[in-house]
Amino acid sequence: MSLIRLDKVSKFFSGDPVLDTVGFRVEEGEKIGLIGRNGSGKSTVFRLITNETTPDSGTVERMRRAKIACLDQAPDVDPEATMHELALDRFAHLIDMEARMSEMEHLIAEGDDTALVEYSALQDAFQLGGGYEFRAKARRVLTGLGFGEDEFELTFSVLSGGQRTRLMLALVLLEDADLLLLDEPENHLDLSAREWLEGFLKEWPKAFVIISHDRRMLNAVVKRIVEVERAGLKSYTGNYDAFQKEKLLQQEQQGAAYDRQQAFIDREEKWIDRFRYKNTKSRQVQSRVKRLEKLAKVDAPLTEGTSAKFGMGEVVRSGQLVLDAKDLCMAYGDLDLYSGVSFLVERGERIGIIGPNGSGKTTLLNHLRGALEGSSGEVRIGHKVSLGYYDQQHSDLIEESDVFSEAQRAAPQMKPVETRKFLGRFLFTGDDAFKPISTLSGGERSRVAMAKLVLKNANLLLLDEPTNHLDIASREALEGALEEYPGSIVMVSHDRALIDRLADKLIVIREGTAEVFLGNYTDYLWRNETTEEEAEPDFKGAMKIRKQAEASARKLSGREQKKSEKQFKLLEEHIHQIEELVEEKEKHFEGIDPADFEKISAASEEYEALKRDLKDMYSEWESLADILSQ
Repeated sequence: MSLIRLDKVSKFFSGDPVLDTVGFRVEEGEKIGLIGRNGSGKSTVFRLITNETTPDSGTVERMRRAKIACLDQAPDVDPEATMHELALDRFAHLIDMEARMSEMEHLIAEGDDTALVEYSALQDAFQLGGGYEFRAKARRVLTGLGFGEDEFELTFSVLSGGQRTRLMLALVLLEDADLLLLDEPENHLDLSAREWLEGFLKEWPKAFVIISHDRRMLNAVVKRIVEVERAGLKSYTGNYDAFQKEKLLQQEQQGAAYDRQQAFIDREEKWIDRFRYKNTKSRQVQSRVKRLEKLAKVDAPLTEGTSAKFGMGEVVRSGQLVLDAKDLCMAYGDLDLYSGVSFLVERGERIGIIGPNGSGKTTLLNHLRGALEGSSGEVRIGHKVSLGYYDQQHSDLIEESDVFSEAQRAAPQMKPVETRKFLGRFLFTGDDAFKPISTLSGGERSRVAMAKLVLKNANLLLLDEPTNHLDIASREALEGALEEYPGSIVMVSHDRALIDRLADKLIVIREGTAEVFLGNYTDYLWRNETTEEEAEPDFKGAMKIRKQAEASARKLSGREQKKSEKQFKLLEEHIHQIEELVEEKEKHFEGIDPADFEKISAASEEYEALKRDLKDMYSEWESLADILSQ
C-alpha cells in the first residue's frame, strides 16, 4: 500500500486552480524530488499530505500508522531548551528505557532475580531501537549540519534565524519517520553541510519527498522527479538530469505530432472550403467534416513558463588588471575572520568565494568594494573599472518605495516608458511594476535587485548569493546571462551548479586563512579527495580520477583558449596520478603469493583497467594538445 495517495485532487485559491485533478503516490522507500516554479503549488502538495489544508475535490489517503515528519512545520519547542536537549527529545522513549534498565540493574545487584526477565526483554528492545547509538546519531546530525560541539548548549532563544532553520532540519532528520517531507532543506547550509545532507539522504532507508532548487542535490539523492506545472503533476523516472532529457524528448515528440496534425487539419480544411459548394463533392465534404469533428486533438506542447531575462548587455572594456587584493586581513576584536588574502582579478575572470558559514565570505566582498575597512592590506581597482554589487539582503531596496521607483532611482535618465519596458524583462508587467517593495516575495525582491544591478552597467560584478530565492528555471536563466556577461565576476555562492558553470578560480576561506584554487567546485572536490587518497592509492581512487578526466574532456568543447589550457594542465595532473597508481600496482604484485590465484586475478584486472585508462587519457592529451597548438 502507498504511504500517500492523492486521487483526482483539486485545490483553488481566489478561484484559480493551483492543483487541478492531480494524482500523486509515494511508495515505501521512494526518493522523490518535487520541482516547479515559485508559486506553482509545491508547498500546497505538502500541506495536503500533512492535512494542514484540505482539497476542494478529490481524496487524500494516508497509510494508517505511517509517521510523517515535515520540515515546513516548525515544532513548538521550549525556548530555553538547548539544541542538544531538543535533539535528544526525539529519543525520549529510548531515554525512558535507559532509565528503567538502570533501575533494573540496581534491583538485580540487590539479588532480585525476578528483574532479570524484564531487564533482558528491555535490553533487546533498547538495542533494536538504536539505544546504543542515538546519542552519537544526534551529535553526528548536528555537527553534519554545521554546528560545533561548543554550540550544543546554546538555548533555542539565542539562536539566529539561520541556526534555527538548521536545527529544525536536524530535528526532522532525527525523527524515525516513514516519510520525510523536506521543503528547501538546503537553505542556510554551507557547501560542506550540503554535501553531508546528500550523504545522509542517500543512506536514508525510508521514503522522502524533497522540494529543492539545488540541482546537484536533486541529481545526487532522488530516483524520481515530479514536476508541478500549470496546476498539474507529471512524474519522470530518474534524477534531475534524466528529467531534463526526458522532458525535452517528450516536448519534441509532442511538438512533432502536433505539427503533423495541424498540417493535416489545414489540408483538410482547405479541401473542404474549396469543394464545399460543389454538388458532386457534397458527400465527400460531409465525410471529411465529420472526420475532423471526431479527430482526437493533439495538444500543443507546453512551453516553458515566462522566465526573467537577466541579460547584462555590453559594458565598457576595462584594463587587463581589474582588481588587485594584497594581504587583506579582517578582525573583530580577538576574532580573526581571515588574514593574508591576496589574489588578482583579470579582465573576463570569474572567481567564486566559498567556505563555511561565518567564515567571512560576505565580509570579504564588502572589504573588496570598500564598504568595510580591513585590519590591514590593500585593494586596488584597475583602469576603467566600474563596480556593481548584488547584496543578498537587498538592503539597497527602500521598503516604502515600489518596483518602478526603484528602477527609476537606479537609472533616472530613462524615460518612464523605457523603464516599464525594461521591468517587463524581469516579469514586472502591468500593475506588478507598481507593487510596494514591502509586499514582494523573496524571489521578486531578487529580481528587482538584479534589475538595478543590470541598470548600473558595471564591468566588475561582486555578487553575494545571487541565486537565493530563485527557482530552478530562473537560476538557469541567470547562469546563462552571467556566462554571456563580458565583464569580470567575483561571487559568493553555495550554489554548486552556478560555481561549476562559471568559476575559473576559487578563493576558499576557512579557519581564518584563504587559499586560491584554480578550477571550479568539482575540480576542488576532486583535488581534496585525491589528496586524501595519496597515502593509500587504490583502484577506487583511480576510477574517480578517470571519471574526472572524462568530465574535463567533455567540458573542453566550446571553451575559450584560457579554459582549454587549464583543462590541459588538469589532464596532465590526472595522467601523473594514474601513472603513480600503475607503479603502485606493479609493486603490489611482488607481495602476492604466486599460489593465490584469486588475489593475482583481482590485481591483474585492476592493473589492466588502469593501463586502459592511461591509454585513453594519453589519447585525450594528444587531441587536446593538437587543439591548443592550432
